[in-house]
Amino acid sequence: MNVRDLPPLQPLCDQHAHVVLLWDERIEGRALLGVGAKRSLLVASPTPGSWDSWNAFVEETQQREAWTFGWLGYDMHESLDLAEAHERLPAIPPHPGGWPLMCWWEPEVVVEWAAGSMTPNLVAGTGALAEEVMQCLTASPQATTTNHVTEAALEDWQPLEPCWSEDTYTAKFDRIHEALQRGDIYEMNLCMPWSGRAPGEASWSIFERLASHTRAPHTAYVQAGPWRSMCASPERFLAKRGRTLHSQPIKGTVKRGQTPEEDDALKHALATSEKEQAENVMIVDLVRNDLSRVAAPDSVNVDELFGIHTFSTVHQMISSVSCTLADGVTPLDIMRATFPMGSMTGAPKLSAMRHIAALEETGRGVYSGAIGYVAPDGDWDLNVVIRSLMHRADNGRIDATFGGAITLLAEAQEEYQECLLKAEALRQCLVP
Repeated sequence: MNVRDLPPLQPLCDQHAHVVLLWDERIEGRALLGVGAKRSLLVASPTPGSWDSWNAFVEETQQREAWTFGWLGYDMHESLDLAEAHERLPAIPPHPGGWPLMCWWEPEVVVEWAAGSMTPNLVAGTGALAEEVMQCLTASPQATTTNHVTEAALEDWQPLEPCWSEDTYTAKFDRIHEALQRGDIYEMNLCMPWSGRAPGEASWSIFERLASHTRAPHTAYVQAGPWRSMCASPERFLAKRGRTLHSQPIKGTVKRGQTPEEDDALKHALATSEKEQAENVMIVDLVRNDLSRVAAPDSVNVDELFGIHTFSTVHQMISSVSCTLADGVTPLDIMRATFPMGSMTGAPKLSAMRHIAALEETGRGVYSGAIGYVAPDGDWDLNVVIRSLMHRADNGRIDATFGGAITLLAEAQEEYQECLLKAEALRQCLVP
């Protein structure tokens, strides 16, 4: 597979508060780097009017034909008024990491690796900062690497540990199965929080390990002051291209095999799994329903069902759903129709979200939200924030969350072990 090398961004991360890298190592993919911030929007909690502020921020940026990047945390759904007044979702305690739930900004400099190109190209920004960024990208990795782990900092590393015991997880799983048997829900994502610590100066080096280990197509490093998201997401939430909106939910993942024969066998097992297909089709139906709320009549299509896509480290079952947007649809209209993504909630969406709020007991923060960009022409791409480490450089805290979809076919022990397996890949990145 022809791939790009991760750029050596440690010097930029050291010198600038705002750095964002949306990375796809595949030559056929697109990658973007933003440095600096001309203006920004930060929302700590889901307050009334926060989504209107985001919509205005994005639309103003589009009018000026500029770029904007950032994240939208899962718990922002609380201020989207998704349910009728008598069915309002319960308010939940904030995420213990204290993360801002919305952070969006306009970079001073933007660099693009276009699809089919190995070479970074400056697409926005001038002057000294633009020169600094391009020099950093063309320097050798050895010239830009510094040792950010001192003897004093070694004691600041703590491995990721689960915040729930296995008994706690099993009790929550059993309550979900009761809800499934009652027919309250057909599928629900149960997500378990973990926490650890690392020195504040180690964010980029942790991300380098994560990116090289996972090699996911929607990888992202997002630094806004002390808030550092290291995301290795394989999943696209929404991509807007002109008047077409695409969503690509994932349900079903298996590791690559050690030999071609083992690899083919694992791929075949995933493609024919009744459990994975059942989970996938439920979310496809949910996405079709979400998109229909902003689509032109008769324009919602399932472009691919149960597609098996192969990446560097995994095979995944990905379906693709698209629509043509109706006239006059705003970014906020799209978010109100689709956020949060069904692959991270379950079905029916609102019922699943009520059970999530009751069972998980604290907010998810940025996890299960989206990271991405809006381009000057109004197109955008947003991922699903999974397989991620959230690092606070001011106090060293690292938060992570791991979970999966639960249906009547699921077994508690298997689902718990799957969480541990997902966590182990990220635990390996959190070392001095």
